[in-house]
Amino acid sequence: MSNFKLNLPTDIPWERVCVTEDMIDKVVCDERLPAKWQTSMTVFKYVPEDEYQLFPKYKVTYLKVTATITGYQPLDQEIQGNIDWDGVDVSTIPGLTDLLNSYNPCHGALLQVVVGPHDSDKVSLKNYPYFLDFEPKKRELYELATDTKEKQSRSIESLNITKSAGTTQSMEILDIDMGGGGVGVSGSYAGTGGGFNYTAPNGQWGTRRINADESLASRSSDVGQEKRETFSFSTQISQMYHLLDSYHLGTNRVVFFIQPRPHTLEEPSGFVRGPRPVDGIQEFFMVVAQPKDQADFCISLRLDTSHLTKTPTLEYERKTLTSSLVSASIPTPKLSEDDLIANGFTPGNKVALHRACAFGNCWDVHYLKWSTSKTVTETLDAPEGFIIESFDDIKNEHSNGTTNVFISDDGSSATITVTANGVVYSNTGEDVCLDCPTWDGWNYGNAYRQISLNLRSTERTIQTGEEEVLMITTRGLCCCSSKPEKVPSDEYVVDFKDIPKDLKITNYFDDIIAAKIEAAGFKVSFPKTHMDPTVCKQCDEKIRQISLQRADPKFTIRLANELSNYIKTETIKSLNNPTTKLKKFADTEFFAKQLELKLLQVNMGRKFLFESALKEIPKESIPKLEKYFRKKSKDITRKDILSLRPENLTKLTGIDSEKAHKLKLGMMGVKFNKSKNKNQIKGSKKK
Repeated sequence: MSNFKLNLPTDIPWERVCVTEDMIDKVVCDERLPAKWQTSMTVFKYVPEDEYQLFPKYKVTYLKVTATITGYQPLDQEIQGNIDWDGVDVSTIPGLTDLLNSYNPCHGALLQVVVGPHDSDKVSLKNYPYFLDFEPKKRELYELATDTKEKQSRSIESLNITKSAGTTQSMEILDIDMGGGGVGVSGSYAGTGGGFNYTAPNGQWGTRRINADESLASRSSDVGQEKRETFSFSTQISQMYHLLDSYHLGTNRVVFFIQPRPHTLEEPSGFVRGPRPVDGIQEFFMVVAQPKDQADFCISLRLDTSHLTKTPTLEYERKTLTSSLVSASIPTPKLSEDDLIANGFTPGNKVALHRACAFGNCWDVHYLKWSTSKTVTETLDAPEGFIIESFDDIKNEHSNGTTNVFISDDGSSATITVTANGVVYSNTGEDVCLDCPTWDGWNYGNAYRQISLNLRSTERTIQTGEEEVLMITTRGLCCCSSKPEKVPSDEYVVDFKDIPKDLKITNYFDDIIAAKIEAAGFKVSFPKTHMDPTVCKQCDEKIRQISLQRADPKFTIRLANELSNYIKTETIKSLNNPTTKLKKFADTEFFAKQLELKLLQVNMGRKFLFESALKEIPKESIPKLEKYFRKKSKDITRKDILSLRPENLTKLTGIDSEKAHKLKLGMMGVKFNKSKNKNQIKGSKKK
């Protein structure tokens, strides 16, 4: 046997070359720490010695990328430094701090790693560095058709690089339960007997080497010698217990998508609280090959994470306002002309009320008509912040009179009008009639009206629940290994996406309520009347029980898994969206709208929003705003300004989008420090 000995596999001595610097605590032992819940990335590098560089044309480099994947919390040092907390209006502090301190779990992560030459213009594509291999490549979940345990395979933490220095070997853990198995006990009574049996469960457990060759030949070997001959380096990578896909091996760009494990059929209740979160450290090992005569390559990373955040669902506040009893009546006068005139009666036309006959001839007997009327009106104004939708009668009675209710077109007031009429006839004496009365046909009318006004708030102010919105965030990291300077990218928001109706948990419970009502023989239309107890009084208890579930919703397993797949699709779609403008959370229209919804839920906030905005809007924009809102400048409220879309606000005021957004936040009491120069990041526009 030859005495030639190869070295044992070497544990790679990694060197850190890049890190997201905003997650480094620059001043130790002070009171302020970096944001707790934001992602971070680190790149480690190692170049094997010449004896392991076995490719004649290429130099091999090892990279290890460590990605910390967490939920998202908007409040960070930049926002803390940008907002003047001492100047924030007291009415907005609860809403502002709640929104910025909210924690949004991560439900999917997409990591891109790109390597390229320093001067790409002078290097042809065939000479670009590329990824020769990487680990892990996949993690999948297997589920049998029967209702058994979940099955998953994954790469083990141990990773070896072969003597070629360009190929990796890892292990796959198998944990497949195919059911079966059990314990049996038998016995007899009043006699001898007994027994015990055990059946082993079916399945596969253990490990399986990936990319291994199988052989039926038996041989003896020196394990230490075999490792010397087979492996050159070894290292360990930390992995999360979630699904993983990888793409684009052999190019200079690799993409990894980490998706939470789907729910299986093991939950006893069949309900879950939504997709599982993704949280923890995930490491990736990569082998990069580049031409030997080429300078060291640059590394660029982008980590996109998807989060489910919540937005309140608000409904109009409704209440009633009861009017006083509006009445009008004609008092009974004394039957004399003077008294009639004193009571407001006026003479009118002569009418024939009777006929008289004598000696075979008949003629009309004429009377003078005396009439009067009395009208009483009462106007009820809707309280501030409310409009009148309709009314219900409490009392509506009239005799020889009329009643009427008129609601103004804008719903700001309701007018009750009641009219009572009086009439009496006096004999003119012009026509002979021995038995005709002097006074006849009297009718003294009255009218009564009392109503209950149904009021609705002008804005939705009552929170009835929450709906989930998909928020996609990103951060980048770019460094050239041979240069000391690094260009970090802070964490930014890419986009907000509404969850489709068929994937919303609230829609699921609405369907249940509808089914219960329709089962009772009633028809119901959603969403306007689904919580209206007048629709089906027999369904009140059923609606109440389901509404309690709706207030603390849980997903069905299928719905949660479908939502997880939707999150994956939307995250991948956002990757190459050319219209994307990266923004800090506090700079998004979503944040401004959320803060507005917070203010609308409290009296002080509503009062603040409906005050005049004249002092805060640019003077030169007043004519355009007056024309747009059809109001005088003093009547334009903060709420009016907040109702404008960002592009409309910039067009009407002539200010840029950043100042327009700060104007909106200022309308809600958020004040800012003087702007400071900030590093521009790739994908953002210079101001």
